Amino acid sequence: MKTKFKAFFQNLSFQRKIVVISFAASLFPLLLLTFFSIGTIQHFIIEREKSNNQDNLTATYQQINLRLTTYEEAIAFLTSSQFLIDELSIENPSNFEQYDLYTNTIVPLFRSIYSQQDTIANITLYTSINLYNHGKYVKKIVPGDITSKFKLNNTTNISYFFDNKQNQIYLYSQLFSTKNTETNIIVFQLSPEVIFDNLDNISNEPYRLTITNAKKENLFQFSNEQPEQLGFVSRLMQTLNQSQIKNQKQLKNDWIIIFSRPMYSVYNGVLLLASVACLIFLFAIIMLSLSIIGLSKTIVAPIQKLANQMNDSPENTLNLKPTYQSNDEIGKLYQSFYQMIQQIQELINRVYKSEIKQQKHELRALQAQINPHFFYNSLSLINNKALLTGNQEISEMAQLLSQFYRLSLNNGKSRLSVAKELELTITYAKIQLKMHNHSFDLAIDVDEEIKQYEIITLLIQPFVENAIFHGIDHIEDGRRGKLTIRGKVLNNHLQFEISDNGRGMTTEQTATILTHQGKHYGIQNVKQRISLYYGVKDAIVYTSKLNVGTTVRIILPKYTT
Repeated sequence: MKTKFKAFFQNLSFQRKIVVISFAASLFPLLLLTFFSIGTIQHFIIEREKSNNQDNLTATYQQINLRLTTYEEAIAFLTSSQFLIDELSIENPSNFEQYDLYTNTIVPLFRSIYSQQDTIANITLYTSINLYNHGKYVKKIVPGDITSKFKLNNTTNISYFFDNKQNQIYLYSQLFSTKNTETNIIVFQLSPEVIFDNLDNISNEPYRLTITNAKKENLFQFSNEQPEQLGFVSRLMQTLNQSQIKNQKQLKNDWIIIFSRPMYSVYNGVLLLASVACLIFLFAIIMLSLSIIGLSKTIVAPIQKLANQMNDSPENTLNLKPTYQSNDEIGKLYQSFYQMIQQIQELINRVYKSEIKQQKHELRALQAQINPHFFYNSLSLINNKALLTGNQEISEMAQLLSQFYRLSLNNGKSRLSVAKELELTITYAKIQLKMHNHSFDLAIDVDEEIKQYEIITLLIQPFVENAIFHGIDHIEDGRRGKLTIRGKVLNNHLQFEISDNGRGMTTEQTATILTHQGKHYGIQNVKQRISLYYGVKDAIVYTSKLNVGTTVRIILPKYTT
């Protein structure tokens, strides 16, 4: 066989020998380079897609984990509230004690959580204590209610329950007290649409996102794969390869996030680049054939030199520079071959230097909107009736109440301008003036500059309420009460002062007013809100002297409107 091939080759014309030798020396490396390029392109695209999948999965994980952590911190705040635990230690509470518990403890505490986490559908205390149901805030545990489906393990661990029929997620934790053995459970009702919001635009490419719990129940599922919109090539690749690139990650509450991409969508990019590589290969073959015809009629030396260069190492071949300067066929071959190498070099550089773009998603929380029209209309009706009967006092009181609740509701927003907060506080003080038959004086000393900044809602009013009820109302030496509200900008901070000339406090009372040992829950609530929102722990400072009065100073970072 070898002898016959040798004889056949020797009987070929010199021109055909050049053609055979040239094709043998160039076609195989070109095919190898083409297949290597396609394989490299495919490898990097698949690796890029895997990295993108992992990035998308990580972004989804972080988004959900951040929301769940926020809810868990909120429920942990409630279950660790010693003040709430102590209030729930009452045995067989009377109607008045229940009313006081609802009005002064549970409702304000739950509303403070609503103001920070307005995406929570309901916050409910389920209890076995002999209490009346109080709207959505307090419910007595009865057989068959939602708590019967919970796994209570007599710990303060935070757990999740998914109601498949109602499509609701419940976050719950127990409260424990050493003073009684009653069962108390804090329950957050959450909507999956809120928790998994903005997960339907993670990627512009086809993908499928599934979130399941430990029971393999689907909490959320989304897919933007639309086979009917695929082209012929994509449908063919989908038929031939139905596998997927799949990544999954488990949250600390045992929820599993699964992010997958169909392989046909990945190979769409590979197909385009492979087509370009094939066109380049065909173009090179055509140029090579034309060049061989010219080379077969020229001196062997330039051909040998070119053959040696083509058989050189890949690195040297890719860095090839034209060395044969001529306008004949060999010169054109050098020029054509150099152009081909440059195109391949550009293709490889474009693949290696391409940057992976990561998509970033912002946490968008839905804010609940409060519609107070019914309440405002009722106050307006009272005001009109009072004007018709000539009762100016009732009219003024209705107007003040309407203005106070309009400002305090603040359209469900958690921040407002200092100007509006001061207007709200002054309105409240005027209501108290009327309720106290103008038995004390009100003084306002606020710089105009401070009014342009923003603070959280209902920040100053609790201190004014505290000054009236615990200070001015307890003057026993016949002095006329005086309430003073001050505000100014101090360096990079906002400073507010609320002063009264009431009975004052002892050093021991002043030291406990901002702790759980004190009875001023409204002040403790403001302190906790400031800590959560501003990250400042020592923003409130009390100074007081017995039978002289009390001053509270609040120092906050500046936020412009």
